[in-house]
Amino acid sequence: MDQGYFDFRSIQDRTELGCWPEVLTNDCFLLDYNKGEFHLSEHVAHLLYKGSSQPPARVSLARLAELFTPRSREIFLRDVDRLRENRTSKTDSHLNILLDGHITNFLVVMIPLAIPGMALGICHINFDLMHEYDERMEDVIQQLKHAQSINQLILEGSTDYIYQLDLVNNVCTFSPKAMDVLPLESATFSNAMDRVLSFIVPEDRKIFLDSFTPFLTGKSDYHTAEYRVMTKTGEIMWISCHGKGLHDQAGNPLMIAGSLMDITEKKRIDEQMQQMLYYDMLTGLKNRHCFEKEMSEYLARHPDATGSVLCVDIRNFKVFNEIFGHSFANTILQEFSRILQLYITDNLGLYRLDGDEFLIHLPQSDPAEILEKLTPFEMYLSCPRLIEGHTIYIRARIGVAIYPLHGRTGEELIKNATTALQLHSRSDSQQTVFFRSESTATLNKRYLLENELRKDIDHGMQHFRLVYQPVVEYQNDRPVWHGAEALLRYSNPELPNLTQMELIETLEFSDMIIPVGRWVIEQAIKECARWHKMGLPAYINVNISAQQVSDANLVDHITGCCRSAGLDCRWLVCELTETSLVKNFEIANQFCQALMLKGVGVALDDFGTGYSSFNYLRRLPISQIKVDREYVQHLETEEYHRIILRCLYDLSQTLHLNLCVEGVENQQIVDLLRQMGVPLMQGFFFDRPLEAEVFRKEILNHAPAGSSPRQLPQTES
Repeated sequence: MDQGYFDFRSIQDRTELGCWPEVLTNDCFLLDYNKGEFHLSEHVAHLLYKGSSQPPARVSLARLAELFTPRSREIFLRDVDRLRENRTSKTDSHLNILLDGHITNFLVVMIPLAIPGMALGICHINFDLMHEYDERMEDVIQQLKHAQSINQLILEGSTDYIYQLDLVNNVCTFSPKAMDVLPLESATFSNAMDRVLSFIVPEDRKIFLDSFTPFLTGKSDYHTAEYRVMTKTGEIMWISCHGKGLHDQAGNPLMIAGSLMDITEKKRIDEQMQQMLYYDMLTGLKNRHCFEKEMSEYLARHPDATGSVLCVDIRNFKVFNEIFGHSFANTILQEFSRILQLYITDNLGLYRLDGDEFLIHLPQSDPAEILEKLTPFEMYLSCPRLIEGHTIYIRARIGVAIYPLHGRTGEELIKNATTALQLHSRSDSQQTVFFRSESTATLNKRYLLENELRKDIDHGMQHFRLVYQPVVEYQNDRPVWHGAEALLRYSNPELPNLTQMELIETLEFSDMIIPVGRWVIEQAIKECARWHKMGLPAYINVNISAQQVSDANLVDHITGCCRSAGLDCRWLVCELTETSLVKNFEIANQFCQALMLKGVGVALDDFGTGYSSFNYLRRLPISQIKVDREYVQHLETEEYHRIILRCLYDLSQTLHLNLCVEGVENQQIVDLLRQMGVPLMQGFFFDRPLEAEVFRKEILNHAPAGSSPRQLPQTES
């Protein structure tokens, strides 16, 4: 077996680690993702395999995982996967490991290296950083056993800068070594207490006096404290003071002797470990461990307190990762954390959970006050920003849990705030969702629905189908079918009460809209090709969601479907709503340009419902405007809507765009639109969405003049 134990100093590229404490180098291991194995240091190998005469230098992931308890094994394997998939820049977990038949606490911290496929790990059994100091102390105690009786007292104190304080005469003596460091003119000096206090950092003098009082009052023979002193060179040094003293029969202090240990390096290591354990390395924010600790302490100090915990994430964050790369996505996280700190002020704590999820602890518990607190943050996010040459929109979703109503522990509050976040609609109607008592049941219902939909998708889109609503154009006072809009429908006997809105929201929330959306495009193009084979040159419109806009290969999928069906791309029109554009305008703009280059039409759907509709006309390559039904419902009675539609028609003519009005439901509306010159209309007045077979029969009766419609053979599918 290979006994080449891992040596921390053998790593040449340590740029990601900075100045790493050498005291930890014996507790290291190297993780090789590619081979799925761990290279252990000699120290770690002997700790983990005590019973082996020749502990292994390398072990596989599976073999190492066998040492953990089941729950800890799950956490450990998950941490390895997160590192391998670049979903985190650091893991730190307290785990349980079986050693000699006993469960032992095992701290594991892992950090990816600049070396591809490698990560560095540091582990501690029982996580006791004072172990080496205890061993050093024991060695010195053994050496001093044969000293005089006064040295016996020092042995029970500490090691390093040795002192003896005579409280009767107020005289102190330090060892010669202390003279090299402390601001002392001589090893022995009078007015001892005043002189000692003079080189203790002013802010720490109370620590010294409070810890010394039990000895002075005869309640203890010992004195132990940690405080800072000013050295001879003007630097600040942390010391650990240990001493043992004598009292007379009346309990009055006579003398005390001991040592001052320089623990500056230990404090630095402790601080570094605190940073690793309680802070996120990428954003500098506190992490989940810190939240749980601070929340527990806060609620213990304020048992009657009220407040709220907010779980915040970035909408469609994976788009930044997939389109622009991991480095750019990290920049987004840093920018988002900066915005949180700037615009959500007076919070009780701001934390990064994991990935793109953040936590905010607020003292407010009233929903109206919480929403008001979030207003500056939400307004700032509504603006586009330029990051590394890319103009992007960062959008947030927020789930809120209020305490004590929704929980009395940090764990409960995180769970319920996260539940509220998961119930968030993919629409823009709500940015902030509050946890409700029925939230868990609603979430369970959503998961059941997702499972049913996934089963149907896996079974060849079972229970999914398309219907087609005609788009009408008047030619010589005769309504002909210009084409149709393909609409998704789902009929599952197991889900009889599922609404169309619930269907679309669930597909979008779970990202199943990507495979379903591709299927819709493929089926719609095949159906349009059938119409052309029937001699009917008609267009097909399909809706594109926000998630589909970010599908990097969707344009290639569209052109591939057209090629397979034998349909020219110009007969396809992709409809985008403002919701799908505002998610990330730059990506949407690239998507529209790619479609237009292939000859595919692009329609701006639900025009007029968003505040940026006219801005998109200027900035996006589109070929058609679809006016929302809101402008049609009161066209007969409201002059304002008639003026708007006339202006839109004139604008479309100037910009050489097709104009289609949705929601047409009676002859009077048709007459008004025809008087304005509107070329295309869609609505229940002409027909409701029709099944494919019915649409094929009806389109024969509404064919454009000059076309040669024919019925396809019944074998045509």
